[in-house]
Amino acid sequence: MSFLVGITGGIGSGKTTVSNIFFHLGYKVYNSDDRAKYLMERDSDMVEKITDLLGDSAYKKGFLNKKLISESIYNNNNLREKINAIVHPITINDFNQWVNENPDDILIKESALIYQTSSYKELDCIICVKADQDIRIKRILSRDKHRNEEDIMQIMRSQVINNKGDFKSHYIIENNGKDLLLPKVIDIVEEIKSKV
Repeated sequence: MSFLVGITGGIGSGKTTVSNIFFHLGYKVYNSDDRAKYLMERDSDMVEKITDLLGDSAYKKGFLNKKLISESIYNNNNLREKINAIVHPITINDFNQWVNENPDDILIKESALIYQTSSYKELDCIICVKADQDIRIKRILSRDKHRNEEDIMQIMRSQVINNKGDFKSHYIIENNGKDLLLPKVIDIVEEIKSKV
């Protein structure tokens, strides 16, 4: 059975950068956001449920209307919960299938919502990537030209964990751009390898 490592952190924290380091070190990475978007366009059950919830404008020529969905869910907690109730179970099942198909010693799951979806319960180890809010905002504005600061703040608010004390990460990587990430990740990899 594989040792499952979760990489989490809020938008703009650098979790994808850390995941990419793991990938370049030879580890397979399941990117929950990418897979969820893929499944939202290709899983017929999910497409039907999202269309029923949001209407035909949820898709344009078979592709997810990301702008509409983003604006809808970050401005409406009830709607976000309904979308999450559709997307998360299918994405979690997809991850479990991916794990079964990849019998490597160590597998990586990247997700901003590891705690919010309770998927941390299936993982052996959690790495939390953190960065100061102002740095995160600058990164996102630079990366996502379609977002403004208010959009980013709404996303950040939606990713806040209630009862933070209930959730502990095994490792925390500070990613404020002051130190190189590679040595931090290599140290964590060596520790994880000693547990497998």
